[in-house]
Amino acid sequence: MAPVIGITATLKEDPEGIDTRPLGGYVRADLDYVEGVAQAGGAPIILPPVVEAAESLVESIDGLLLSGGSDLDPSYYGEDPVPEMGVTIPERDAFEMEILGYALERGIPVFGICRGLQVLNVALGGTLYQDLPTQFDSEAGKHRQNTPKRQPTHEVEVDAGSRVGEVVVSRSFKVNSYHHQAVKDLADGLVVSGSSPDGIVEAMEARNFSEQWILAVQWHAEAMRESGREHRKLFEAHVEAARRRSLRRAAA
Repeated sequence: MAPVIGITATLKEDPEGIDTRPLGGYVRADLDYVEGVAQAGGAPIILPPVVEAAESLVESIDGLLLSGGSDLDPSYYGEDPVPEMGVTIPERDAFEMEILGYALERGIPVFGICRGLQVLNVALGGTLYQDLPTQFDSEAGKHRQNTPKRQPTHEVEVDAGSRVGEVVVSRSFKVNSYHHQAVKDLADGLVVSGSSPDGIVEAMEARNFSEQWILAVQWHAEAMRESGREHRKLFEAHVEAARRRSLRRAAA
């Protein structure tokens, strides 16, 4: 059977409002994540951001995909918000921190995309730039494109000796970019495996990869699967890691 990959979701409000439609709020995950997992051979399920259900939900998955989305509350890394901070969703922040903790305890392979990379870094003890244009000396506008999500914006250089390098094969390729936050101080348990020309962390992985399958990218790989094999291979590697874990559990 296909390994089950849990995809974290966000909360949205119906723009028509609760007064005109009884379902004024809903749980959402972009279809690109779902299709990316399915195309790679996994069975995708959406994980609603309900803290109380985190431990039960983690028992039903073989792999965890932390998806992109809203800014992470800076209180998780000991800072007050700057004026340029974007919207935060407390329920999502709390849920992802909770389910990620359970996933790491159980050795579940974790793949982070965009916000997911940032959540991983903070959960393991790192910090973030809350707003690149005001806190990082670079052409930060290149990290917040207005063009279609399948269109690349800048290059990423990947360490050939890293696990990310092994997965994507290419040393250099172009990616899209939709973020104004990024890794500042890297968590001790992680290593950088890819960067943009201006030095922003674009890919990272577990320092002890043989002990814990953790891999994350800052770009939206789910939206570029048709643009290059590098992006598809990330999903395939995660699904394969989840499959191996599932087989080990079945044999135990």
